[in-house]
Formats: sequence, C-alpha cells, structure tokens
Amino acid sequence: MTPALLALPKSTTPDLTVLEILSLIGYATGAALHLYLCWMLYSRYGLRRTEHSLLGLGLSLSFFHVGNFAAEIYKLIYGSSDIEIGSWWLNSAYSVAYVAVSFLPATLVHAHFRVWSWVDERAPRRFFRPLIIASYVPLILLPWVVYRLWSGPYQDPTEKLSPFLMPFIFWIVVIFIECAMIDWIMASRSRAARERKFFQVFGAALAIIGVLYIVTFVLGFGKWGTLGKYLVLIAYLSSIAPTTIVAYYIYRYRTFELVIRQSFVYAILASTIMVVYIYGIRRLSVALYERYNLKAEAVEALLILVLILLAGPLRRLTEGYLQRLFAREVGLYRGLVAQVGSAASNYGELAHFVEFAERRLREALELRELHIVPGAGMQRDTADVCRLAEERQFTEIEDRSLLGRLDALAAYPLWREGRVVGLLIVRDNAQALTAEKREVLSVLAGHIAVAIENCQLLEEKVKLERELAERERLASLGQMAATVAHEIKNPLSAIKSITQVMREDEQVSREYARDLNLIISEVDRLNRSVTQLLSFSRPSVVAASSTALGEIVENVLAILRSEAEDRQVRLLSRLATDPVLNGETSAAIKEILLNLALNAVQSVKQGGAVSIECEKTETGELCLAVTDDGLGIPLTLRDKIFEPFFTTKQRGTGLGLAIVARRVRELDGSIRLRSPLENGPGARFELVLPLHAKT
Repeated sequence: MTPALLALPKSTTPDLTVLEILSLIGYATGAALHLYLCWMLYSRYGLRRTEHSLLGLGLSLSFFHVGNFAAEIYKLIYGSSDIEIGSWWLNSAYSVAYVAVSFLPATLVHAHFRVWSWVDERAPRRFFRPLIIASYVPLILLPWVVYRLWSGPYQDPTEKLSPFLMPFIFWIVVIFIECAMIDWIMASRSRAARERKFFQVFGAALAIIGVLYIVTFVLGFGKWGTLGKYLVLIAYLSSIAPTTIVAYYIYRYRTFELVIRQSFVYAILASTIMVVYIYGIRRLSVALYERYNLKAEAVEALLILVLILLAGPLRRLTEGYLQRLFAREVGLYRGLVAQVGSAASNYGELAHFVEFAERRLREALELRELHIVPGAGMQRDTADVCRLAEERQFTEIEDRSLLGRLDALAAYPLWREGRVVGLLIVRDNAQALTAEKREVLSVLAGHIAVAIENCQLLEEKVKLERELAERERLASLGQMAATVAHEIKNPLSAIKSITQVMREDEQVSREYARDLNLIISEVDRLNRSVTQLLSFSRPSVVAASSTALGEIVENVLAILRSEAEDRQVRLLSRLATDPVLNGETSAAIKEILLNLALNAVQSVKQGGAVSIECEKTETGELCLAVTDDGLGIPLTLRDKIFEPFFTTKQRGTGLGLAIVARRVRELDGSIRLRSPLENGPGARFELVLPLHAKT
C-alpha cells in the first residue's frame, strides 16, 4: 500500500525463503481478494449504479497487489542476474503497482465521504466536494512518476523515486488517520450496534496501518536487516486487513447487499492446502533427507497422507465455524417467526397484533420505520398498489413508481391463499435495509399474512358471537315489547276515543277543555312510544313501491315541520343525487332519517338549523348525513347512544338511535358520528349505504 517497493534480496539456494513465500502468497491473496470484491460490486449494481469511489478503491488495491505479484514472479523465475534483460517486465509491473497505489489515498477519502453521507444525516456534506477534489490534486505528478520509472537503465524504484518517497508516506499516513477519525465519528452516530462495531474496528485497522507506516518508513525500522524486510512486507500487505474486515461483514451480514459464496471460502482453503504442500511438505521432506538421510519420496508420501486425513476434520471444523457464525441470526429469525405466530393468538385483536409485530420487527432488524397495513385499513393509494401486486403476482414490490406512491424503501405483499391481505412497508435509508434483512422480511411476510388472517378470523368469531348474543337478547326483548305494546295500545285507543267524545260535549269541553287536551297529547305521546317499541321489536318494514330519495326527504321534513316551527328551527336539505330506492330501502331510510332528524330538532336551541344532505361517493355508495348545530354529544356518551333504552331526555324511550343502528345493519351500511364539528359545536351522523346491495 505504498510506492516504496523495497527490492527484497533473493536466496542464493534454489529453495524459496520464508520471505519469498510470504510475498507470493500475500500478493496473490491481496490481488484475488480485492478483484473478487470489485467483481461483486460490478455484478450486483452494474457500472452505472455502483458507487464509483468504492470500485476505484478496490481496483487501486487490486492492481497494486497484481503489480507486486508480477514483479515477484519474475524474480522467482529469473533471479537477480537477468534483471537487465527483463527490465521491461519489471518496469511494467512496478508501473501498474505505482499508478494503482497513487490513487489509493484519493479513493480512500472519496469512499469514506460517500459512506459518511449515507449513514449520517448530520454529516457536513457541503465540505465533502472540495475535500474530495483536493485529495485528487497530487495525482497531477503521476505522469512524471511513470516517466521516471521508464527513463534510463533499470534501477530499483525506491532509488529512482526517492525525492517523492517520504512526502508520499506522510500523505498516505495523514489520509489513514483522517479516514480512521471519520470511521469513529460514524460509529458514534450509528444507531445499529452491528454498524457501530464495523466502523470502530475498521477505523482501528486504518489507524494501526498508519502507525505501522510511520514506524517502518518514517522512523527507519524498515532498514533493520531481516526484521526490517518483514516490516516492509507487512506494510505492503496491510491493506488485506481492512479488506478482510469488509469481506467478513459482507459474508456474515451481506453489507452493501453483496454475497460471498461459501465456494469462494472453500477455494481459499484449497489454495492454502496447496501452498502447505508446495512450500511446506516438499521443503520438510528435502530437509529431512539432507539432515537424516531419510528418503524424500517416502516422507513426502507420508505427509500427504496426513494432510488427506486432516482434510475431513478441517472441512468439518470450517463448516462448524460457519454454522456458529450464523447461529445467532438464525436463532433471532426463528424467534421472530415464533413470536409473530404466538402473538396472533395471544392478542386476538388485529390492531394490537399489528402494533406488537411492528415494534418487535423494528427492534430485531434495527429498522427506523416499518409498518404493517392490513387490507381493511388501507388508504386509496395503498389499496391500488396492493391490487396491482395481486394482479402481477409480486412477492416483493421493486417498481420505483409503486414504491414512490407508498413513500417506501421496500414493500412486501402479504399473501394468503392466492390473495393479498395486506402490505409490509419499510421506510428507512438504503444502507439500513441489507439484502439479508430483505430476505428475512420476505420470509416473515408469509407468517404475518397467516397471523393477520388468524386475527381477522378471531375478530369475526367474537363479533358473530356478540351479534348472536345481542340478537337473542333483542329477540327476547322484542317479544316482551310486542306483548306489552299490544296490551297498552288497546287501552290507549279506548282512552283517546272516549276523550274525543267528551270534547264533542260543549259543556264538558268548556269546563274540562285543558284537561281533555292534556289527556289526548299524553295518549299521543304514549302511542308514539309504543310505536317505537313495536318498530324496534320487528324487522324492517317493506314499502309497497320504489320511491325517489328526494321524495323521502321531503316527507320527513313535512312530518317534522310543525315541531320545527314551534321550536323556531330551520330545516334544510341539500341533495347532490336523487336515486330511486326500492321499497325495503326507502322504508328503512325514511325511518332512519325521521329518527335522526327528530333527535336533531329536539337538541337544537331556538334559531338553530338541521340539514339533511346526500351525495354519491367515489366508490358508488350513497352517503346520507343529518347535521345540527346543537350542543353536540359528549365523548363519554358516544359508545352508549346506540344501545336500546339509553336516553338523556327526561321523557324519551331511548329507542330512536337503536332503531337507526338496527336499520343500518339491515341495509349492510355503516353509520358514523362526528361531534363536535370543525366549525363549532353540534353533531353529524353520516350514513354510508352500498346501493348495489339493496337498491
């Protein structure tokens, strides 16, 4: 990782020295590792989508090791005596190495600033561009460096470029320390423990390399005989350490959404065994022959047999390590699946399960924002995306336009028995959602879909049980009400008839007119109460013929007009649509509007207003609304107003809104209360009726 490629002396014997063996293995490993990572970046993202600074950093390190490896190969084959003959080979190899290492400081800084801008929202981005440009400025001397390498007879590169050796060392040390500090800053600001650990270790590796360069080249330890030669070689190969850290995180956590195949790991293992054979077994057999006169062939065969016997345990040891490497993640994801499944049965209610699942997934996967949207609670855009996902059979939504509509980084349809029952939406930065997390979410999406369906089934079961219990209660209540109403209605009719006859007598009417009027009004009030009781106890009334909605509203207003005038209340109607309703629907809507409007008139103060509005929704449903500007309905009473016999009036029956709720259910509609209103106190009952169901 430095332009100072010291000329390592060759052994005078045909056998390779340890230093030469380490050089060959180290440079070959560095070239293979960096080239492999560059190839993964290119194959995963392509040339346009990949981060060019990371690719440039990998290529600079790759060709640095390639150039050194080529130089070592030449020296191994031809030795030191034929350097003049093969100077073109060495000049080419060192030119590749020097050009590549010249780009290292600039690409290292560039890559760090790019990563910093990804992971830290508070990063001072306005300084990044000028600092990146400044890091590339020293490269203007590169053509002159290449020219010096090729000019004149062959000479060791450190001697030809000696005036620039120490400035370059200082430059690269400063860059290492600067990048280490950037890594530690990113570690202090990272939310995820795994990400924080990566930046801490990577920064420490860069700092150690910087110290190594100072000790080796600045303080002159690299000139201390054999020890110095080993220090120089370690400095050259030091880039393998941080790259190995990156490769480890890619292999274990799929950092940058890259995947290192196990075959690559086993290939490295096979290469290591080959090196052990060539530079270990053969050298040992020759040494034993020279010292103890043991047959080299026999010793070599015996050692190969030992190596074969050790290959199996070594492979099992490697596989065991790999399994332990991922044991924590596998356990975590199994735990997530188990918790999601058990939560569906423990919580029962869908809203509580969704809240638990979102919180647990955010914590386990270290994601900032994750949402589970069941099919029943979707907004229009989400529902459209869900419908398209079902039509196109998406298991993961990758279309950028669809993700843009969801304002999401990723989205997973929740499939259950051939239909989409919801969406799993992730909103976070791209670096937080690794490929590994994507696969986990893809697997969990199926379990979440099953859990959502279980919750919905439980909710429906509870709802049906409550409705059944309510119907049984209302049936018993209705039978009792019908009996009581029948027993009361006949005496009331008799009382009213007798009272009307008495009013026809002038003397009695003149003397008891006030009392007779009171009797008749009370009989009428009781008769209305009995009628309400009977209406509540029986199913919906079927009208004789179809009726327009406008006609129904006019009839309701006509019935209420007398009482409204007495109370000085204005009655208004605004109909944006006037559909013709069948007999059953028109009778039910008339009863609903009459009860709602009557309650509104009775709750409004003098000078107030009551309005009946109607419009058709975008989905083709009929929306009716009864609005008043009275005092409104307190929040504490909203859950009780539709219960039978609940009333706040002194002389009310508490059946009006109960009849409304029952008729709405019979029409397969829904009713919603809004109180207070946006422009002041009051109440607004909104009825939504699917016209296709009953009309």
